[in-house]
Formats: sequence, structure tokens, C-alpha cells
Amino acid sequence: MDRDKKKNEIFQAALKVFARFGYQKTTVDDVASEAGMTKGNVYFYVSSKRDLYEKTVSSALQKWRDTVGEAVAQVDDVVEKFSIMASLSFEYLVGQEELRSILTMDQSIFSLTPREDRFYEINLGAMQLIKDILKQGIKEGRFWSVDVDPTAELLFSIYIMFLIKRYVKSEGVSAARMYEEGMTIILRGLCATPPACLA
Repeated sequence: MDRDKKKNEIFQAALKVFARFGYQKTTVDDVASEAGMTKGNVYFYVSSKRDLYEKTVSSALQKWRDTVGEAVAQVDDVVEKFSIMASLSFEYLVGQEELRSILTMDQSIFSLTPREDRFYEINLGAMQLIKDILKQGIKEGRFWSVDVDPTAELLFSIYIMFLIKRYVKSEGVSAARMYEEGMTIILRGLCATPPACLA
């Protein structure tokens, strides 16, 4: 079996087991059994239960980011790209029960500060997607000429805050509605006539 395929099978099995039992109650034996492998096979790819957990979560987050990136790449219009990125990024977890369960149990997965972010490298990729869309919009004259780096950080922080509200704090419909309104405001602005408003 291909090494990457086997590794992905281990991570998929681990996601199920960690979601079912939580980190503390899960054993590497449990994951090996779910994957139909020996514990030795699992340890060929990870060094410990903690390593298995971190790599499993990282793999799931990477899949989330890649799914959004692939959807955005299918369209050319920059406003549509932004809308797809915003909606799919937020709604992705609706169909990911196991990852949702893990995020609820381990609230430290979402962090608003890079220093505390265990998955900083993956989130850098998500931030780069925002930056690329901003740069395209500015170049085409569709977006204001903003400072891209801090604007991307602001947008990403807003996004993380709403993920926490909806999926960790279980505010559900109200958080989703607030997020939709927030994205509308970001795209349209609060001012009915921006030049007059900003003068």
C-alpha cells in the first residue's frame, strides 16, 4: 500500500476514535483496531499518541483548507471568490461531525494569536488565500487599496471568532446570521456612499 494512502487511513481512523472517546480515553490500540492495523504499523508513522493526535487534527484542518482553496480556484470573479471562500470556510464543518466533535472537546485548536496557534503553518495557508483574493481585487479596482497583510489578519480573526461562536460555543443560527451580515458589510461597507462617508 502507498505510504501516503496508509498514513491517511490512519489519520481518518484516528479522527473517528478521538471524536468518539476524546484524547484522554483514546489509546493507540483503539486507533490501530479502527484502522485494521497493528499498533506497530501506527507507530511507523507517529512517535506517540500526542503526535498521532496533532497529525490527525492537522490532516483534517489541511483537508478543510484545501477544499476551500479548490472551490475558490474554480471561479475568476474576485467578489465571487471572496463570497465562496467566506461561506464554504464557515459552513464546511456542518458536514464534518467528527472534526466538530474534536473541536468542541479541544477548544485550544482555534487560536486568535499566532504564538498560541498549534496549527500556525496550516493557518498561514488560509491567510495566504485571503491575501491573494485581496490583491486580485485591488489590482482589478474592485476593492479598496488596503494594506493587505493587516487586513487579511483582521478578516481571519473575524472568521476564527465566528467559528468559535458557532461550533465551540454552540451559538448556531445566531452566529451564522451574524457571520452572513458581517461578510455583507465587508464586501459592501457600512457607508451608503463611501467617498462622502470617509471624507
